[in-house]
Amino acid sequence: MTNTVESLIADLADPDRLLRNNAVWALIDFGDAARPAIPALKLILEDRSEPYIRLSAAGAISKIAPEDPSALPVLLEGLRDPLFLHRTMACEFLGERRSKSAVLNVMPLLGDPEFSVRFAAGEAIGKTFNYWMHAVAVCVSMLKDEDWITRSAGKECLMSLGPHAKADMDLLQMAIVDAPWEVRLDLEEALDELRRR
Repeated sequence: MTNTVESLIADLADPDRLLRNNAVWALIDFGDAARPAIPALKLILEDRSEPYIRLSAAGAISKIAPEDPSALPVLLEGLRDPLFLHRTMACEFLGERRSKSAVLNVMPLLGDPEFSVRFAAGEAIGKTFNYWMHAVAVCVSMLKDEDWITRSAGKECLMSLGPHAKADMDLLQMAIVDAPWEVRLDLEEALDELRRR
C-alpha cells in the first residue's frame, strides 16, 4: 500500500512508536507536499517522552516548511543532548535549514568527542556558509586516527563531500607528512581518489 500524506498524518497519532517514527520520516520525503502535516508534527514537538521522534519531527518541519520557526528550539536543544545520535541529527537538520544565525550554534560541536557530531557540525557550516574546511578538517583527523574503522569512516565522510573536499586537498597533503605508515596509506588512497573525481 502506498502511503499518502493523509494516511501518514493519521499514523502520527498511532500508539505504535515505530509507526509514528516511520510516518515522520516518510513525510520528510514528501517535502513541500506534506504541508498539511505541519499541525500534527507540531503536536509531536510538545511530547518530550520520545526525544528521537520529537527531533525527527523538528527535522521534518524544517524540510517541509523551512520558514516555520517552531522547530528551531527543539533542534537547538538537540545540540546539547547527551546522546551523540541526537546531537548529530540536530546538526544535520540545522544544516538543511540553511539559517546562518541558527547554524552558528553548531560551532561548539566542532570540538565534540564524537566524530559523527563533529562531521555533522562541519557539514552544516559548509551547507549554510559554503565554507567546507571544518568538515574536511574533521575528515582529516578521522583519517589520522589509530583505529582503522575510524579511518575508513573518515574516508567515506571525505568522499561524501565531493568537490567541496577537493578545494581543501592541501589539508590532506599536510597530514601525510607526519603520519604513521598505515595512516599514510589511507591518506594517500583518499587523496588519489579525490584527484580522480
